Amino acid sequence: MLVNPPFQAPDEGDHFYRAFQLSEGTVVGEKVSGNAGGPLPVIAFRVADVEGIAFHSEVKMTWAIWRKKLQPALVDWAQTERAFCGFPHSAVYPPTNYVPQAAAIFLGRHLHVGPLGLMYLARLAGFAASVALGFAALRCLPRFRWSLLVVLLCPMSLYLFGSVASDGVLIAGAFLLVALVMRLATDEAHRVEWRELALLLTLAGLLAVAKVVYLPLTVVALLLVWPRVRGRWPRVAFGFAWVGTCVIPLWLWGRVIAALYVPGRSDIPVDPAAQWLVVSADPLAFIALMVRSIGVEAGGIYQWGVGVLGWGDTPLPDWYYPVFGWGLLACLVAESAEAQQMKAWQRLVMLGGAATAVVLILGVQYATWNPPGSRAPIEGIEGRYFLPLVPLALLGLPPIGRFRPPAWCAPVLGIALATLGAVVCLTAVLMRFYFA
Repeated sequence: MLVNPPFQAPDEGDHFYRAFQLSEGTVVGEKVSGNAGGPLPVIAFRVADVEGIAFHSEVKMTWAIWRKKLQPALVDWAQTERAFCGFPHSAVYPPTNYVPQAAAIFLGRHLHVGPLGLMYLARLAGFAASVALGFAALRCLPRFRWSLLVVLLCPMSLYLFGSVASDGVLIAGAFLLVALVMRLATDEAHRVEWRELALLLTLAGLLAVAKVVYLPLTVVALLLVWPRVRGRWPRVAFGFAWVGTCVIPLWLWGRVIAALYVPGRSDIPVDPAAQWLVVSADPLAFIALMVRSIGVEAGGIYQWGVGVLGWGDTPLPDWYYPVFGWGLLACLVAESAEAQQMKAWQRLVMLGGAATAVVLILGVQYATWNPPGSRAPIEGIEGRYFLPLVPLALLGLPPIGRFRPPAWCAPVLGIALATLGAVVCLTAVLMRFYFA
């Protein structure tokens, strides 16, 4: 959060603009000359200049750049010059994605904090929210706690926790949602209370509205927790509440921002509606394309999920990726016996939800990165998109026979891998941005 140079995380400038816009009370942006965004203070979007560092590993952060971005340190934001700023990537995101960041910027503006200070306040707020949600998730998890700790603190997650982007909060929020589902669905001695269901539905609603591809996580929550609700009418009420918190808000927000959509690519004719017609006309061909795309890009997806920092230009050391993978596998094996406490149908629901979300992610990427009818591998797939799905995939794994390693194995592996990941992440950032 502190060492990473300003605006060197993926799309951090766009996320900063959206959070700033929300801090001023503007919920829905506007579209001007084919670009979506809104009017902002000029100094707020000038500070987001990446200074030629992004995509150029030989360019480093210097004191001259720091001094430039620090000016002005104090600002009367009511008197600053304003102009239209385009940020189509984040203009379509709902306000709930940026509650911590927007609140921090709102406070900073009224204290006359300068633009760079506002960015760091937004980073701090997002970091605090991510850590709080992640901590709550680990406290709630009844099993596989050490394995999910390793994923929650992998370098990619850590890097996003320290960014203005909403991804860190979404990852930690998804972990907490799955943890609550596990506690309510598998602990039959625990009496489900309405306040727990209210928290579950709130998290599910926020996640569904944030990105439609994560709607299957909320469906899993509904299917696993619904049988634990006592009484016919309370179950009916729970079902309607799920529709009211997850489906309807997602549909309404989609209608609100439909006119703001701007294709992410201009070099090819991107048309999501036309792409949907192609997929619906021949779904088997699309399934085959997904399988081929995953086969072609599996290595890259894995590396980007574990950690490729900066603007995708800062990989971790080559040796770390197999160490992380084998270490996580060993941790899963050490905790495998805990899967015996879950029913087979519950594991199938979780794996089915994760698989459905993967299909949605690939479908959205196909619609927004490939021209209609393209049979080339799906482009734009990044491993970080799958991090919120990892809890479902891991918790849905079956036990490995009667294998029961010593109780200390999982804690030792978890702590060692999490510590190693933190050291590797911090070292990679320092070497990329400050040392030749």
